[in-house]
Amino acid sequence: MLQRNVRTTNRNKKSRYIAALFVFICVALSACSGKQGHVEIIDLSDSTEWRDGDIALRCGWGMESRAVTVKGQSTYSHSGLLHYNNRNRTWEVIHAVPGEDDPEYLKAEQLSAFYSKERARSGAWLRVDCSDSIAKQAVEYALLKVDEKVLFDNDYLLEDTTKLYCTELIWRSFLTVGIDVSSGNRHSAPRLVCAEEECIFPNDLEKSVTTLYVKPLKFK
Repeated sequence: MLQRNVRTTNRNKKSRYIAALFVFICVALSACSGKQGHVEIIDLSDSTEWRDGDIALRCGWGMESRAVTVKGQSTYSHSGLLHYNNRNRTWEVIHAVPGEDDPEYLKAEQLSAFYSKERARSGAWLRVDCSDSIAKQAVEYALLKVDEKVLFDNDYLLEDTTKLYCTELIWRSFLTVGIDVSSGNRHSAPRLVCAEEECIFPNDLEKSVTTLYVKPLKFK
C-alpha cells in the first residue's frame, strides 16, 4: 500500500510539473493583466437569490489560474456547486481542486474559504436554466461523490469516471438529470496535460446554451 501511495504521489508531482510547464508557456505567450485588489469583503446580497445547484466561479492568483483564463479566454479559472447546509445554516461550495489538501478529495467547504483572499481575486455565480428541484438533484449527486471520497483527476480525463476535476464534477452532476451544462463545448489541451487533448473549461459553462445568467460578486 505504501509503494502504491508513493507511485501515486510521484505521478501527481509529474503531472503538476507538466501542468506548470504548460502554464509557463501560456503565460509567456500572453500579455499580463493588471493585478486586482485583494478580497476583503464579499457582497452576499445576492445570496437570497441563490439556490442549491447554482455554480460558483472564481479566479485565483496563481499561474495555473492565469493559464486557464488565458487559454479559455475566460474571466474565471475554477468552479464549484453552491449548496446550503441546513445544519450549519451556511452556504458551501462543492468542488474538486488540486494542491490544497492531501489526499486531494472532493470537498464541500464554506463559502468564506472558497472565496478567501488567498484563493480568489474575483468571483461570480451562474444559474443553469432548469427548475430548483432539478438543480437540487444535481447537488445531491455531487454530495454523494464527496461522501465517496472521490479524488481530483490530475489527468483531466472525461472518460475516467473514478476521478473528477472541477468542471467535470459540475458537468457530470447535471448529466445525471439530463442536462449538458457544457453544451458540448471543449477547449484543446496539450497531450502532456490531458491524454484526450480537450477539457471542459469554466468558460465552456459560461457560454453554454443552458446558462441562464452569470452575476459577478462584489469584492472590495
